[in-house]
Amino acid sequence: MTFTEELRGASLIIGSIIGAGVLGIPYAAAQIGLLPSLILMLVVGVLLYATSIILLRFSAKSGGSQIVTLASDLLGRPGGYLMMGGMMVYIYGALLAYTSAGGQTLAAITPLSEVMAAILFWIVASFMIYQGLEASIKTEFALVIGIVFLFLVVALTSLPHGDLSNADTVDMGAWQAFVGVALFAFVGHAMIPDVYRSIGDYEAAKRSIRLAFVLIFALYVILTVAFVLVFGREVPQIGPQAFEQIYGTSGLIIGNVLPLITVMTSFIGFGLAQKNNYVDYNGLSTSVAWALTAVPPLVLYLYGVRSFVGTLKVAGNVGALIITLLVPIAMYVVWNVRGSDPSVAEPSSSTD
Repeated sequence: MTFTEELRGASLIIGSIIGAGVLGIPYAAAQIGLLPSLILMLVVGVLLYATSIILLRFSAKSGGSQIVTLASDLLGRPGGYLMMGGMMVYIYGALLAYTSAGGQTLAAITPLSEVMAAILFWIVASFMIYQGLEASIKTEFALVIGIVFLFLVVALTSLPHGDLSNADTVDMGAWQAFVGVALFAFVGHAMIPDVYRSIGDYEAAKRSIRLAFVLIFALYVILTVAFVLVFGREVPQIGPQAFEQIYGTSGLIIGNVLPLITVMTSFIGFGLAQKNNYVDYNGLSTSVAWALTAVPPLVLYLYGVRSFVGTLKVAGNVGALIITLLVPIAMYVVWNVRGSDPSVAEPSSSTD
């Protein structure tokens, strides 16, 4: 297993995680201060990495089953329904929010209206989901490399405009709001089984997940430091759009291309996971599973539900809590109560 292959696996996690973080972490961090936000971000990242490894262990034991099936196997039907409910709240909320954000950012850099831009965004992202895992891995890998490059450009070119006095602000009154945003910003758990199935080796998949979380944390730190030092408390809710204030037209392009790329990768990652859940857990055909995954967000968007922040808030506060903490920890506890070792004694190896 080469590093490039592990990076491709990590890109699935990064692609599904990074969207909310890029758009929301800088704004939330600006409200409580630089140092507190970095500490809380580290705590949340470590905690969610731990629960992702719990899911990987169980997924590896079952040959790569999706997380809803894993929850059902260990906790019974109620556990499966709870995980599915959390997934649906989280993923549909995210897909709807990203459709809205995709429309806003694409419309800002093209002659298209916001609604037409959102429809075009949905068509492209939904097609990638329909193509399945192999096409999505290639797309995620390319898009994540682009995200990393844009992160570095943003950090290096904006820091000279920063003011160190902006790092002195501390206001812990908003710490709960920041933790909520951070929880949403580190959720990639739905993609864990897909990483394992794409790699086929437990230890390599674990390294991919660890690499993903390390890179995500590093990128969030870079972006948070840059935005807080440069803009202080004036960071907008879609953070990168603030760079128009510094660079004019160039900032307008960068500030909208970066969110566009990130919401595209997130839409593909979340949509693929939900489609696979319908196939694996509900026994639906691929086409029906795709339609049930991709069509509802577009319908809701066209109906007029277009609040980016509002949908992310519901998805994070309800769905993320269930997916990343409540159900995985319950699975771990039940497994231990049964007297079994939750570690993978004989990791499944690739047949390559």
